[in-house]
Amino acid sequence: MRFILYPFSLIYLVISNIRNYLFDLNILKSTSFPYPIICVGNLSLGGTGKTPHVDYLVSILKDKYKIAVISRGYGRKTNKFYYVQKNFNSKLVGDEPLMLKKKYPNIIIAVNNKRKEAINKIKIDFPDVEVFLMDDGFQHRWVKAGLNILITSFDKPFYNDHIFPYGNLRETKKNIKRANIIVVSKIPKDVTVEEQKKVINKINAKKNQEIYFSQIKYTGIKCLNTSNLIKKSLKNYNITLVTGLANSNYIKNYLNQNNCSLFKHLKYKDHHEYTHDDCKRILNTYNKDNSIKKVILTTEKDSVKLSKFIAYFENTNFYVLQIKIDFIKKEKIKQKIFDYVKKN
Repeated sequence: MRFILYPFSLIYLVISNIRNYLFDLNILKSTSFPYPIICVGNLSLGGTGKTPHVDYLVSILKDKYKIAVISRGYGRKTNKFYYVQKNFNSKLVGDEPLMLKKKYPNIIIAVNNKRKEAINKIKIDFPDVEVFLMDDGFQHRWVKAGLNILITSFDKPFYNDHIFPYGNLRETKKNIKRANIIVVSKIPKDVTVEEQKKVINKINAKKNQEIYFSQIKYTGIKCLNTSNLIKKSLKNYNITLVTGLANSNYIKNYLNQNNCSLFKHLKYKDHHEYTHDDCKRILNTYNKDNSIKKVILTTEKDSVKLSKFIAYFENTNFYVLQIKIDFIKKEKIKQKIFDYVKKN
């Protein structure tokens, strides 16, 4: 049945190629800026972990530089410019920008569909900003980033994919040439050197491109009600798992590897906007579990939308799984980022 979509992929391919060709010829013009701009993006339609990698960049840069993060705020119901505030609704600014703001309240987080306008406005309002981070900006060629970081996932690499809607690629594989750094994300904990070499060979990067491997590390759990970190393990608890992700297999694998008991997985689409009915369903599922030790577990991204329904879950154990990005060559890529910022 997927072959029915192939003709539509050809149409999408032609449009994408023409657009990129016009930028390459400078008929459509990219704007350069006299300060460091780091773009994190991908070739595919989500699921590679772009925002966690932006989170990583914020974590290493925030103590030395005044930084601003710009996102289009995928899934929001508006298209205006906003400075994200902790008390905002995800419908206004998107779940991932709101998640970053809650995690880094002192960092400037802005949403706007037009990144060039956003950069100019931020620089006027906050002239001391030194570094801009663009979340999901690889296809937004109106801004010429000084450092392009392209993310592709280990289990669904771009070189095995096809153009949308037959596959999930937003543009052809050859456009990886615009990337300065290629990150293979979500690698298994036990990935071998030989497996890494196979991926490197298939990517076939240019001499001026560097390839790194990153993995998701689950660092603990936080109480949804109080935002306090919880030290106890979930090993002996029954878990009602709630996710609105492109791929929730990583969390499920983590729970299995740590001998956690999964009572029920309530799986919603990526960037799902939770409703009262959803919360009733979650609560009913939790109450059906007769275990003495039981919890509801969700992700950081989902928690920013579920937290507004906190009244439903006052008498539950509702926890948020914390994550961070870790690199195999962590010092090398960290130095690469700082070298770029210092030189620009």
